[in-house]
Order: sequence, then C-alpha cells, then structure tokens
Amino acid sequence: MPAQAAPARPDIDEIIGRINKRLKSETLRYANTVQTFTRTSTGSLAFDLALGGGWPLNVWNEIIGLESHGKTVMAIKTVAAAQVEPDHRTLWIASEDFNVPWAEALGADTSRIVLAETNIMEDAYGIMIEGLDSKAFDAIVLDSYPALVPRAEEEATMDDWVVGLGARLTNKLMRKSTPSQRRLVGERDCLCLIINQWRDSITSFGDPRTTPGGKGKNFSYFTRVEVARDGFIDGPNKVKVGQTIKMRTMKNKTAPPHRVAVTDFYFDDHFPFVAGQYDSVAEVWNIATTYGIIERRGSRYYYQDQEWVGKDPVLASLREDLGFQREIDAHVRHHVLGTPLPAKAKKRLVRVK
Repeated sequence: MPAQAAPARPDIDEIIGRINKRLKSETLRYANTVQTFTRTSTGSLAFDLALGGGWPLNVWNEIIGLESHGKTVMAIKTVAAAQVEPDHRTLWIASEDFNVPWAEALGADTSRIVLAETNIMEDAYGIMIEGLDSKAFDAIVLDSYPALVPRAEEEATMDDWVVGLGARLTNKLMRKSTPSQRRLVGERDCLCLIINQWRDSITSFGDPRTTPGGKGKNFSYFTRVEVARDGFIDGPNKVKVGQTIKMRTMKNKTAPPHRVAVTDFYFDDHFPFVAGQYDSVAEVWNIATTYGIIERRGSRYYYQDQEWVGKDPVLASLREDLGFQREIDAHVRHHVLGTPLPAKAKKRLVRVK
C-alpha cells in the first residue's frame, strides 16, 4: 500500500497571530525576537567584572547593605556611568531624601533624573510599572525599599497592626512588572534597581540577617549584591577621607555567582582625588597584576618593554598615561569577559598567564 501523506502542518504564524489578537498582546513570539541580556556599567571595573560585565538590564537587581556602606553611591555611580549616552533618562523613586549636590559630586547629571518623591508603597510601585510600560526611561531606581509604607499602614493609628502587607505588595510588583520589562530586539533597555537594607532575622538557624519584603521577592531578582565597607581610608592627621567598598554577588542568574570585588571610594577631597570618585586606576592595576597582564616578579613589575620597581611607580604611570590605562583596561576586559580588543591593543597583545 502506498504510504499515506503526512498531514499538513498548521500555519504557526497564523496561530500566533490569532492568539495574540485574542489576548490583545504580544504574548507569543519567536525566541530570536526577544532581546538577549545586555548590560550597563556600575562605574567600577572591579564591580563590572564581578557581575559578569555590569548590571543585566530588563530584570530586577538588588543592592543590600548596612547604613553608610555605599549602596546609594553604587546606584548613583551606575546612573552617572550610563549618562555617557546623551539621551539617557532615569526615574528615581525617592522614598528617602535625594541629595542633589551629592549626586552631582558623584558625577550624575541631575537634569536627566526624574524624581518621584513618595514613600507610599502602592504609589511608588504604580509609578515604577507605568515607567516601565512607557519605555521612556533607561533606568528605574528605588531608594530604598525599607522606607516605603503600605497605604493601609500609613492611614492606620499607632495601635493598628498590619502584618505582611508590604511583602505581599512587593511580590505583586515582581509579578506585574514582568511583562513591562520585556523588550524586543531594537527597543531601548531599562535598568531596574532596588536598594534594600539588612535586618536581624528572628530565626536562630542559617543567616542571622534578612531583608524587608519577604523571601518571595528574592526569587524574582536576577542579581542580589551585598555592599559593605571594608575599612576607611585615612588622610592627613588620620582624618577619614574615604572607604574601601567590598561588593559580593549573593545571587547572579546571568554570570557565575559569589564573586567578590573591592574598590576605594573617596567621600572627601584627597589629592589626586576629589569627593565622589572611585580609584579606578588602582582597580585596573590590581586586576591586571592578578591576571598577569602586568607581570610581577618580586618587587618588580613588567609590561612589554616597560619595567617598574614597586607598586607606586606603576600606579603613577597609569595615572599619567591615559592611553596606557585604557590599553590595560581593554586587556583586562578581554581576558575576563571576552570583549574584543581594540585594533591598537591587538598589535601589542601580551601573553597572559
């Protein structure tokens, strides 16, 4: 008997169109039309490398830490780094006071930051979702979650007890914002960043710390980063002029997790630094020597035909020669992240250990 012909395959495009028309949304689409993960810099080379190249966009990221350890600094420095794009716009949900002079000292152009000053949780979350839906913003930052208050708690008396409402609303935000975060190929990406704080946990098992908002929200974050002060930097007469900030990736769904990075940050002027700066040159030197891009033999350092005795002369060369600094930075990113080397750097490629 002759083999029966296979039944005709239904037109998939027609099915996709019919379902999307019924749902009045682009629920069904081909995977290659979905924007793959793109990233934005934190403003720190060390932090970028620990994250796998910077913050992933169009997903939720969280910065956690104690007070005055560098959480808001990291968020503002991220915005400042992204503002190299002249049309970059940020929506900043200021449930805490936004310090304009300090943000400008950190390098941010505050004329391109839209402030939403509210500590009512429902209002803040509604603004965030509408901002995502509009696709008018390149970054949405909440500073900070613990300062938000559910409306029912705001309107209640001191004797009223509202339990778990904030956690339920936060989990609702994570669910409702997912469709708003999706981007097609060619559409503008958006950084989604929430600042949180450590609290003491009531449990006697496991980590004694917890974060407000319940545990359910943690499953929705693609990255969770802990920021901690790792020591102060002394200036003349032992006056504190800065601090070493240590960042640890507690969770990272787009790169290997549990990476640690450090950078020096100056909150006061200390030559050659001014308040609001990272020591980016020390970052480049530290990472380059770790990976052998700048080779260390005892107290001597080598790169190409250059030789230095001691750490300080290497740092001085990097600070004085911006071309040399950019070249080492390019080699570091190429070695750690696989980013392409500029043509000039390729000609001078060193053999990395």
